[in-house]
Amino acid sequence: MQGFKSGCLWTVGLLVAAVIAYAAYLYSIDFFAADRCLDAGGSFHHDRGECSFTENYRGEVPQLWPF
Repeated sequence: MQGFKSGCLWTVGLLVAAVIAYAAYLYSIDFFAADRCLDAGGSFHHDRGECSFTENYRGEVPQLWPF
């Protein structure tokens, strides 16, 4: 029984580590794309995921409060 619990913990731990690594990979794709765009002198639109050298993206702040 002790071996079964230990095996389950290893399996769950590896699964959690894999999910965290995949999430970090997805985040890094967008981060490095924006970094390359800004280094080249462009403006990166995070909502669309595209780089523009003719338009400036100023950002959109959503209305968070109903007042």
